[in-house]
Amino acid sequence: MNQIKPILPCPSIKEQVSFYESLGFQCTYTSNRPHPYAVVKFGELEIHFYVSKKTIPAENSQMCYVEVDDVQAVYETFTSGLKRNSGKIPRSGIPRISKLKDLAEDRRFIITDLGGNTLFIGTPNATVDEPSFLRTMEHADYAKHFEILFDLMYSKEDSHSALLMLKKFFPADVASLPVNELDLAKLLLVVLDIHLHLELTAPQGVEDKLQELVRGCDPNDARWAKIVRQYEDITGGE
Repeated sequence: MNQIKPILPCPSIKEQVSFYESLGFQCTYTSNRPHPYAVVKFGELEIHFYVSKKTIPAENSQMCYVEVDDVQAVYETFTSGLKRNSGKIPRSGIPRISKLKDLAEDRRFIITDLGGNTLFIGTPNATVDEPSFLRTMEHADYAKHFEILFDLMYSKEDSHSALLMLKKFFPADVASLPVNELDLAKLLLVVLDIHLHLELTAPQGVEDKLQELVRGCDPNDARWAKIVRQYEDITGGE
């Protein structure tokens, strides 16, 4: 067995195909009779869709994990396509696409399509350069708490618990935490994302300090390039 081709439901073949085409897929087959059916492809990935009038997108539990060689490149292709075709990157509702997540096992993002089907698209950490970079802090006093905070936000997707964790184990003036600049930038990125995810206004000192760190960083340093890319993803494209 060399390939698995998911066959997923959707309320409308036309709208489903249009959404996947906006991501960068190509429709290779479509039929209306005797039963509406379509096939879309992106590289070696092939997904089949059939119409199911019983499918309620918000209640659809169908899901699939797709392993790719370069999740960053796939993510950039999909998000740029969405923004080009619809003017925005939908982060909530249906359809939606998550931000990139650096988890313990992989780097991934999540797509929920118009039918409510969920695709987890990721690259295993064994093939990712510095997979734990954004998830770790060097400072011994905060390293463990930060790892838990990061996993609550991105692995558990529990921003409410992450905010409680933040308030319990980190000072209120988090932008003044006495750690090195890379550690501080990583923490402030998560703090900013927590507040924006909860539709709260991020503390002004957090974004001001992040902008200061980004402006003053070495653009040739690959570590800071990751910080800048994460910052742009958090603050842009909504």
